[in-house]
Amino acid sequence: MCDSWVSWNGWYRLFIQGQSVQMPDTCVEEYSCGTYAPLWLNGGHPTVEDGVVTRNVCGHWNNNCCYFQSNPIKVKACPGGYYVYEFVSPSTCYLAYCAGSVFYRFGSVAGDTINAAVDDGSSPVIQLLSPFLFFGRTYQQIFVNNNGRLTFNQSSSAYAPYSFPARGSQDIIAGLWTNLDNRLKGVVSYQQYTSGNVLTRATRDINTHFPNLNFTASWVFVATWNKVPYFSLNNTETSFQVVLISGRNFSFILMNYGNIAVTGHPVQAGYDTINSTHYFVIPGSINGSFISNLRNSSNVNVPGRWVFRVDGGTGNSILKNNVVGLRVRLSSFLDLTQISTEIVLQQIKQVQVKYGLPNSIELKLRKLQKIKP
Repeated sequence: MCDSWVSWNGWYRLFIQGQSVQMPDTCVEEYSCGTYAPLWLNGGHPTVEDGVVTRNVCGHWNNNCCYFQSNPIKVKACPGGYYVYEFVSPSTCYLAYCAGSVFYRFGSVAGDTINAAVDDGSSPVIQLLSPFLFFGRTYQQIFVNNNGRLTFNQSSSAYAPYSFPARGSQDIIAGLWTNLDNRLKGVVSYQQYTSGNVLTRATRDINTHFPNLNFTASWVFVATWNKVPYFSLNNTETSFQVVLISGRNFSFILMNYGNIAVTGHPVQAGYDTINSTHYFVIPGSINGSFISNLRNSSNVNVPGRWVFRVDGGTGNSILKNNVVGLRVRLSSFLDLTQISTEIVLQQIKQVQVKYGLPNSIELKLRKLQKIKP
C-alpha cells in the first residue's frame, strides 16, 4: 500500500470493523498495515482541551522506528471520545497510515466460534488448549456467557449482576455483566490461539504494560461481544472484549472497550473470586448512565483498555516492596481540603490490582505539605 498515491482532502475519522479506532502513537512493526513501512503518530494524541495540534509522523523501516520522517499531520481530539486526522501525502511511496484498535482480531476474519442467538444463553463448555491460572486456581475449561461475563465451572444465565465483592462460590470475569440480548443483532464469539501473530501482539502488549517481566505469551483466549444490544433496547449497540493471556506461570486479563451505550439496566465490570479474596470493580462501571465512559478510561494509559495480572504473583519489581507513589496536581493550596481520601485510595488500588496484589493489602496515606522556602 502506498498512501502517497491518495488524494487526501480534509479530516478523517478511522474505523475498523465498525469500531472507532486511532493511529498508534508507539512504534509499529515493519510490514504492518498492508505496507512496507507503516506510519505512526510521534508525540502522542492530544486532549480535547489542546484543540488542533500538529504531530510528526514516523515510518518504521530497517529496524529504525523513525527511519522515514514523513510529513507532519494535524490531529484533534473530539468530545465523543475519538480523534480526527488531517492527513497529507506521505513523503515517499510504500508508506501508509496505520489504524490501531485496542480490540484483538475477532469475527469471521479470526475464525471465531459464534454463540447461539439465545437470550441469556452461553457457549457450551470450552476446553482450554492451555491451563489458565486465576488467583491460585488452575482452570482447564471456560464458558462465554451472552450477558457479558466469563465463568469457569458452569455456564450462567444470570442477567442482573450482583455487586463485587460478592464473597460467593465462583470465580467471575465480567467484561460488562448486564442484560444483553443477541437474538436480533450483535454477535458473541470466541477463539483461542497457541501460535501466530495474536501471540506476538499479546507478548508485546504485556511487556509494554509490565516492562520488568520479560514475558512471552504461549496462549491467548479472546471473547468478544460485538454490537450487542441491551434487552428490550434493540436500537442500542455495545462492544467489548475480554482477552486471557498466559505464559509460563504468568496470567493476565485485558478488558477492551469500544462503543458502549448507556442503559438503565444494572451493570458491573471487573472480576471477583471465590470468597472475594481478590476482586476489582472498574470505576464508573456500576452506573449505566455513565457506562459509555469505559471506552475512554484505563489503568494503563491506553483509552478503552484495562489490564490485570491474575496469577496471584507479585514478581514485578515495580511493586516488590508494596509501595505505590501517586502524584496529585493541585491548582491551589485550598485543593488539599477538596481531595477525597477514598478517590486517592481507589487510584492506588487500581495500580495494586493491575499487578496482581490482593485487595486486602492495607493502604495508608501520608499528606506532605511543601513549605515555600
